Amino acid sequence: MAEKIKRSSAQRWLMITGGTLLVILAALFFFDWNLIKGPIARRIEHATGRTFAINGDLHVRLLPHPRIRAEGLVLGNAEWSRDPNMAEIEKVDLVVLFLPLLRGEFVFPEINLTGARILLEKNAQGVPNWQFKTTTKSSAHQPPPAVGGLDIDRTQVAYRDPTIKTDVVADISTIDQREADPGMMKVTVKGRYKDQSATLDGVVGSLRTLTTANNRYPLRLHASLGSTKVTLDGAVLDPLHLKGEDMSFALEGNDLAQLFPVIGVPLPPTPPYKLSGHLNHTDAAWTFQKLVGRVGHSDLAGDFSVDTNQKPQLITADLVSRNLDIADLGGFIGANRGGEPTPKPADRVLPQEPYNLEKLRAANAEVKFRGERIVTASLPLENLSATLTLKGGVLTLHPLSFGVAGGNLVSQVKMDSSKQAIKTNLDISLRQVQLQKLFPSLKLQKMNAGLLGGRANIDTTGNSIASMLAQSSGNAAVLMEGGSVSELVVRLSNLDIAHSLTILFTGDKQLPVRCMVGAFKGEKGIYAMETFVLDTDRAVVRGEGDINFATEALNLKLRSQPKDFSLAALRGPIDITGTFKNPTVRPELGSVAARGAVAVALGVVTAGVGALLPLLEPGKEKNTNCAALINSAARPAGASSAPGDSAHSRSR
Repeated sequence: MAEKIKRSSAQRWLMITGGTLLVILAALFFFDWNLIKGPIARRIEHATGRTFAINGDLHVRLLPHPRIRAEGLVLGNAEWSRDPNMAEIEKVDLVVLFLPLLRGEFVFPEINLTGARILLEKNAQGVPNWQFKTTTKSSAHQPPPAVGGLDIDRTQVAYRDPTIKTDVVADISTIDQREADPGMMKVTVKGRYKDQSATLDGVVGSLRTLTTANNRYPLRLHASLGSTKVTLDGAVLDPLHLKGEDMSFALEGNDLAQLFPVIGVPLPPTPPYKLSGHLNHTDAAWTFQKLVGRVGHSDLAGDFSVDTNQKPQLITADLVSRNLDIADLGGFIGANRGGEPTPKPADRVLPQEPYNLEKLRAANAEVKFRGERIVTASLPLENLSATLTLKGGVLTLHPLSFGVAGGNLVSQVKMDSSKQAIKTNLDISLRQVQLQKLFPSLKLQKMNAGLLGGRANIDTTGNSIASMLAQSSGNAAVLMEGGSVSELVVRLSNLDIAHSLTILFTGDKQLPVRCMVGAFKGEKGIYAMETFVLDTDRAVVRGEGDINFATEALNLKLRSQPKDFSLAALRGPIDITGTFKNPTVRPELGSVAARGAVAVALGVVTAGVGALLPLLEPGKEKNTNCAALINSAARPAGASSAPGDSAHSRSR
C-alpha cells in the first residue's frame, strides 16, 4: 500500500511539473514579446550611450535555439555627427546560442540583415562613431560577438573619414537564385577615397563563408581610383584574417607613383602603364608573380613582392624589359612626372623635380632590373643592368651598367636620404667605347676606329638632379686613342681659310687622331677644364674654360695650333658660350679683327703683297706626349702611377 502511495505521489508531482512547464511554454509561445521592447531599448541605451528603438514587431522563437526577429531598428549616432542615426535596419533575423549566453558570451550562428542603412564615420580628430560608451571595466575588455554566418540584402553602408578625405557609399544585395551567381552578393561602391574619385563594382561570395578558413571565398571586382583601374578575379582564403589569396589581377593607370598614398608602396613616377599577373598573399607578404605588361613604350615582366611584416616594409623585385625606351626611366631622375615633362624654367634643361624623401624612407628594397634592347633618340645603348638596394633611406645602385657602342658605362651610385638634403656619391667608368659605333655617320676606317674611355667621381648634396649638379664637386676625365676627326672641323677651329676652301672644293676627309684627353675639376658646381688636347696629324687643338652647372652656362675656348704651313689663317680662337639649352659656337672676333686690320694696312703699304703676311701660319707645333697625358688623366685624383701602367691599357 505504501508503495502505491509513493508511486501515486511521484506521478502527481510529475504531472504538476510537466503541466507547469507546458503552461510556461504555452505562455512563452503566446507571449507578446513586443512588451519587452522598452526594457531592451533601455538596456542597449545604457550600454552604448546612444538612443535605440525597435519601432516594428519583435518575435522570439525559443526552440531548438533562440531565434529573434526584430523590425524597424534605429540606433542613434555620436553627438558630433551631423546625421542623427548611425544605423536604420528594416529587419534583422538572428540565432543565438543559449549556453554561451549563460556565460555572458554572445555567439550568433546566423545573422540575416535586410534593408539596412549603416553609417560608419570618424570626426576631424579621428574618433570613430563605432566607439561606444562602456559602463564597466569588464565590459570594455569583453570579446566581440562571434558570428558564424552573415547574409546581407538591400543594404547600404557609408564610410566617412575627413582625416584622409574619404567619403564612400557601398550598396550590397544578395543575388537572386534565378540569376547568374545565385547566393553571391553584388557590391557597388561610389564616392571619394583619399580625395580621389573611387568606384567598385563586382560580385563576392556570401558573407556566411567569411569566417570559414577552409572554404574559398570567391570574388570578381572591377575598381577605379582616379585614373587607376584594377580588376581582381579569384578567391580569398580566411578573408577576415587575409591569410591567403589566389587570384589574377590587371592594373592600369597614368602613373605608378599615384599608388603610394593608397597602398603605401613607394614607386617612381612613370608614363601610363598596363600590367597583369597573378596575386598571392601569405602571412604579410604580397607577391605579384608572372608580371607582364607595358610601362610607357617599354615592355615589363618578372616578379614583385612586398613584405609588410618587416619594418619598414621590404620590396623585392626581379624585372626584365626586352625593349626598353630609355625615356620611360625619366621618373627615376626627375626628368618627368608621371609621363609628363617635369616643369622647369624655360632656359634650363637639367631635371628639377625633387626626389620624394618620404618614399625613400618608407621601405627597404632589393631590386634587380635588366633591359635587353635599349631604345634611345641617338645614343647606341644596350644591355642595361641594375641592382638597387634601399635600406634605412640609403639607396645604392651597385652597379648600374649600360652597354655603349661596343663598350660599357658602369656607375656606382649611393644616395643617403637620412637627412633633409640627400648626400650623393657617383662613380662612373667608361670603357672601350668604339667611336665608329658612337658616331656611325663619321665613316671611320675600321683599323683606326678609336676607343673612348673615361671616369668621373662626384660628391654632392641636393634633392634633385639640378641641385645635385649645382652643388657638386669632383673630377672627370675622358680619353681617346686612335680614331679620326673631320679635317674641316680642325681647320675651322684655327679659322684656316686657305685649307678650308681647298677642303670645300675637294671634299672633307678624316684626320687620324693621335690622342684626345680632357680633364675637369669641379668645385661647387663649376667644372674647370684643367686639360683638353686633341692631337691630329694636322694640328693640336687645346681647350680652356669651365662649365657652370648651377647656371647651366658654358664658357669654353678652343685654340688650334697647326703642324703644317697655311697661306691664310685667322687663328681663332673659337668660343663656346651660352647655356646648355642655347649653346653658341663662334670665333673670338677681337683677335680675328686685329689680324685682319694689320693685313689690310700692310696691303695698302706694299701694294697688296704684304696683306698675306699676318695670315701666314708657319705650322711649327710638335706632337704632344700622348702617353703622359693619358696616364695623368686616367688616374683618379691623388693617385700615383703604378709601375708597368700603360696608356693603352688605361684608355680602355
